[in-house]
Amino acid sequence: MRFPSPPRRLTLPLAFFLVGALCACGPFDRDAHLEPPASHLDSLPTASSSSDNRGVATARVRRQTLYVPAYSHIYVRNAQRSMNLATTLSIRNTSRDVPLTLSAIDYYDSQGELVRAYLDTTRALGPLASTYVVVDTDDIRGGVGANFILRWHAERPISPPVVETVMITGANTQGISFRSTARVLREERVPTDTSGHHSGPDV
Repeated sequence: MRFPSPPRRLTLPLAFFLVGALCACGPFDRDAHLEPPASHLDSLPTASSSSDNRGVATARVRRQTLYVPAYSHIYVRNAQRSMNLATTLSIRNTSRDVPLTLSAIDYYDSQGELVRAYLDTTRALGPLASTYVVVDTDDIRGGVGANFILRWHAERPISPPVVETVMITGANTQGISFRSTARVLREERVPTDTSGHHSGPDV
């Protein structure tokens, strides 16, 4: 049995009604009722607060000389094939309330020759602030044994800054990234005991 087709004069109003109904249920209405995704931290049990949960304070330092390894390129497969790398030297002040002063950021090549001095005057790095230095991908003067020598000091002892280099490349279809952390060459440290006396420079 075939049902008769609706009159043509009713077809257009019906179509407009259906389109309007679909638009009313569009993405804007759905987004308005969605809640932001819960943090994974919400699944962790709550813990009672305690005055003893801060742990032991790290040694406080007033000045340091740091050695930071870097690589302007790296060899792949053999010593005849290499990939150039972009290098970012990252410097992060971990103190919450004391600025530190950067007095030297020097870039050396594999032979120990100075390639570039990045500071022409001292620079202040505020509490919890960070800064960086970038060696471009095409600058391969440093070689595979490149390094930074960085010197900093503060008016009073602070937790040491986080200093590291990040090397990365995305040449062709390959991607390589890795990082190197700073090594302490010299520092003036405050003992972690309660005496509060400053120790002399350590090598």
